[in-house]
Amino acid sequence: MRVFLYSILCSVLFTTVLCPTADSEVRSGQYDVIVVGAGSGGTAAAVQAARCGASVALVDETGWIGGQITAAAVSTMDDVGHNRSGLYLEFIRRIRESYGATGTDVNICYWGNDTIATEPKVAEEILLDILRGSAPGKVDLFLHRTPEAVLTEENRVTGIILKDGDSGTIMLKGKVTIEATECGDLLPMTPARYRAGNSLSTNLDMDAEIQDITWVAVIKSEDSIPEELRVKRPDGYDRDVGRFRKVVTTDGATWPGQAPFDFASYKAYRALPDRDNPHRIEGGESETWPYITRTCVNWANDVPANGPDHVGLTVRYLEDKDYRRLVNGEAIGRTLRFIHYVQTELGLSNWTVDRSQGYGKRGDRIRDRALYLDESNDAVLNHFPPIPYVRESRRIVGIETMTAKTVARDRRLGRAVENRTNSIALGEYPLDIHGSRVPGSLESDLGESMADYPGEWRSDEGVFQVPYGALIPETMDGLLAAEKNISVSRLVNGATRLQPITILTGQAAGAIAALSALSDRDPRDLPVISVQDVLLRGKSALSLYSFFDVQPDHPHWRGVQGATLYGYFDPMTPVIFGTSLPVEERQMSYMISRAFYVRDLEGGDFFVSRSDFVKRLKKTAPRWEPSSMEWDGPPEELISRGEAVTAVWDAMVQSVPLR
Repeated sequence: MRVFLYSILCSVLFTTVLCPTADSEVRSGQYDVIVVGAGSGGTAAAVQAARCGASVALVDETGWIGGQITAAAVSTMDDVGHNRSGLYLEFIRRIRESYGATGTDVNICYWGNDTIATEPKVAEEILLDILRGSAPGKVDLFLHRTPEAVLTEENRVTGIILKDGDSGTIMLKGKVTIEATECGDLLPMTPARYRAGNSLSTNLDMDAEIQDITWVAVIKSEDSIPEELRVKRPDGYDRDVGRFRKVVTTDGATWPGQAPFDFASYKAYRALPDRDNPHRIEGGESETWPYITRTCVNWANDVPANGPDHVGLTVRYLEDKDYRRLVNGEAIGRTLRFIHYVQTELGLSNWTVDRSQGYGKRGDRIRDRALYLDESNDAVLNHFPPIPYVRESRRIVGIETMTAKTVARDRRLGRAVENRTNSIALGEYPLDIHGSRVPGSLESDLGESMADYPGEWRSDEGVFQVPYGALIPETMDGLLAAEKNISVSRLVNGATRLQPITILTGQAAGAIAALSALSDRDPRDLPVISVQDVLLRGKSALSLYSFFDVQPDHPHWRGVQGATLYGYFDPMTPVIFGTSLPVEERQMSYMISRAFYVRDLEGGDFFVSRSDFVKRLKKTAPRWEPSSMEWDGPPEELISRGEAVTAVWDAMVQSVPLR
C-alpha cells in the first residue's frame, strides 16, 4: 500500500511532493527541514515550510498522513467557530467543497449547525492534495518509518536515523527538525528537557497522570452485513456493558437531556458525512438525526475512564512501549465491546465497522501497536484505525511555557485578557481534561492546581494566542515542536490538543523552520515579525481582534492584524476597523510613533495623501520599499486607514531583514 500511496503522490505533473522510487535505494538524504510525525501539525508544518521554498522530509510510522484526523479517525473538527484561519481554514473550505459537489452535508456533528465533519479518507485526500501544491519547495514522504536515533552536534539537532525494514537504516540530515509525533516519541532521543504528566524528564514520575486515550472506530449502517462483521461477544464485555448503559440506551433521552441518551443523539455527536445517504442531515435539528448513517465511536469508550476523582492513565503509557501496547489493547477491546453492545442490546444489527475508509489496507497492523489476543473478531479489527486518539503527549520545556494565565479570557470581549505581540497562532478551545483530575496531578512548579480547572465547559470564552517561545526548546537548537508537544502546562494542553490549533501551530513551526534553514539563523534568533509576516500572508490570524469589515481575504487584512497585534492603530469599534476611512495627520504621527518607537509631532486633523504618507514613513523606515505594496489609488488621493496600516506593517517587516 505504501507503493500505492507513493504512486498517487507522484502521479500529478509538476508535483512538489516527491517520493523514493524504492526503499532499498534511499539510504541518506539532505533537507532544509525534517518533520517527524505526519499528523495534523506535522503535515501543516511540511506544507508551510515547502511554501516558503524549503526542502522537506515528512516522516510517519503509519501509512497515513493527518494523524488524529485520519489515522486516529477523530475527523469531526473540534472547532468552536472563532479561529478559522490559515491552513485550517483552507482545509475546512476544501472539505466543504468536496462534499458540496455531491450535495452532502458536513455540518452534522456535535448537535450544532455550524460544525464540520469529514470522513478520514476524504480528509487525507485533501491533505495529500494540499501537499502536492506546496510549491516552490518540495516534500519527500517517508511512510512506515520509525526514528531510531537523533543526530546531534554540540547543542544542535542535525538529523535523524530511520529504521528501514528489518535491517536497514536511512539517515536524514536537516537544518531544522520538527517533533510532531502523537506521543512526543522523538523527544527522549534528544537532550531537550520535556514534561510528561506533571513531572520533568530529569525526574520522571511514571505514575504521574495524563489524559485518557480512545481507540476510535468509524461505524456505518448497511442494508445487510456479512456474518464476520457481527462482533462476537468479546472478552470483558460484562465488565463494560454497565458503562455503555450509562451513555446510550434504546429508550434514552434526546440531547440535551440527561444521560443515558438514545442512539440518534449518540450518532449525532460524532456524525460523519455519507455521500450515499439521500437524506438531509442538519446537526442542530434533532428530527434529522435518525437518518445519520455513519458516525464515530468516541464516547463511552475512553480508557481507562476511571472518572475525574480516581487515578487514570499515567506517564508510563508514554515512556514504556510495552505498557503502551497493553493499554492500546484494552482501548481496542472496549471499542469492540461497544460495537457488540450496539449490535445486540441496542438491537441495531445493521450497524458495523465502516469498511470504506481504507483502514487495514496499507500495512498498518493494529496488533503491532497493541497487545490484543482475542482473534475471533479479526475481520472487524481489520477496519479499525491504525492508531489511538492520544490526547496528552510529552511536551517540550520551551523558552516560554503556556499556563492557564496565558490563555485566560474575558468572555464579554471574546478574547484573551492579555495581548501577546509574539503571537504565532490562535486557539479557542476551553481547558478540557479527559480523565483523572485528582488534586496534585497538575504542575505545582508552574503555579497550577485543580483550583484553576474551570467549573463548567464553555465554548464562548473566545480566542487566545500561542507565543513564539512555546515552539522552541529552552536551550536546544535545530529543534522545534508542533502537534500536542508544544510547551504548555497539562491544563493548557487540554485546550491546545485539538485539530484546529494543532494545524495552526504546525503551520507556525513550518514557517519558523523554513526561515531558519534558508537564512542560516537559529529559530530562537529569528525576528519574530518575519515569521509573523509569513503566517499573515498565509492567512493565519495572530491578533485577538476580528472585524466584520476585514475578513482574511480582505487586501488589508494583514495590515489590520499587524496594527491590532502591535497596537499601532486603534479600530473604530471592537468589531469594525474602518479600513476605507481617511487618515488624519495626527493619526499618521501616532501610528509611526507607536510602530517604530520614535518621537513624532502630534500633527493636525487634516487628511493625508498617499504621497505625503509615503514621504513621512520612508523618513522613519528607509528600508521600506513603497512599490512592494498594492495601493488602492493614485498618490495624490487620500490614503485610507487600511492602506496606512498595511504600509506600516510592511515597513516594520522590511526594517528587520533576515540576512
